[in-house]
Amino acid sequence: MDKTFSTLEQRSNSSFGYWNRAVADTYFDMHLSYQNSEHFNGVLEAWDLSVVQLSCMTSDGAIYKRVQKDCSTNERQVLVTLPVQSEIEFSQLGRTTRCDPGQFLLELSEEPFVFGHSRHNEMWVLKIPVSSLRARIGEPKRFCARSYDAQEGVGGLLGDYFRLMMRNREMAYDANVRALMGAHFVDLLALSLQGHPDALQSSQSAVRDAHLARIEEYVRKNLCDPDLAPDSIAQACGISLRYLHLLFKDAEASVCQWIREKRLQSAYEMLQKAAPQTSIAQIAYAVGFSDHAQFSNAFRKKFGQAPSELRAPKMARGAGRVPVAGIEIASGAISRTHH
Repeated sequence: MDKTFSTLEQRSNSSFGYWNRAVADTYFDMHLSYQNSEHFNGVLEAWDLSVVQLSCMTSDGAIYKRVQKDCSTNERQVLVTLPVQSEIEFSQLGRTTRCDPGQFLLELSEEPFVFGHSRHNEMWVLKIPVSSLRARIGEPKRFCARSYDAQEGVGGLLGDYFRLMMRNREMAYDANVRALMGAHFVDLLALSLQGHPDALQSSQSAVRDAHLARIEEYVRKNLCDPDLAPDSIAQACGISLRYLHLLFKDAEASVCQWIREKRLQSAYEMLQKAAPQTSIAQIAYAVGFSDHAQFSNAFRKKFGQAPSELRAPKMARGAGRVPVAGIEIASGAISRTHH
């Protein structure tokens, strides 16, 4: 595993502070209170899967609070939590839900929340950058603080994948395999959320969310088209250009900015997974950039490093490990290269 924390190695009077630091180091800052104010046991294991982080938390009862002053929108994250032994209670965005074993829920890092379980519990947690999930399902806020089935349908596949990973947690997978595992997690999560009958029930209208879902699906399938633009999207989705822009009125970015972000996020993930012989130019073309220099500049501005710098550690390890045939990403967003 990449890192592990255990209160069993700590003195009883220091276990609380130690667990606070372990949680902050693995996820983000939270304020904790404990069911037993005199004694607490917990073990936290975490694995880096390239874009995402997988962890297993086993502990006595506790309450985790994320307060407003600790919330930041600089590095937006989503936690996907699947309880194994006992139920958890969660409140965020004015919604309160109970999540039982066999279900999962989403938590946003940028909004205050209260999360707790009164009994000893084991929980599997996936930490995902909002940008990665948003590239597949749009703004994830509408899916938070709701319980989803992890036993049937696509949600069941997600639950099975969690269980498979936990059974093989000691395997020493290389970076290429880990990147693919992380991408599979995100893809299964996106599919399970999109297919849930209650997924569109939020403060936004169901009609608006349905249009957004159709737009997201169309853009995802046509991201390799360098001419992808608001007018062609509106026409393909059967809505007016004016209505398309209206749908994005309350979003953080315009339609064009959103498309550009999706291109860059897809490129980042492809760089993590592609075979060493795949050139950066091929990846740039596969996500709709027709100018290599423009792609490199935009990539550096968003991620703080050039595409070649991201590839460098992988190139040093050599080729021949889990190639990504046809420059495809696991979600199927890119089905062909553009020349």
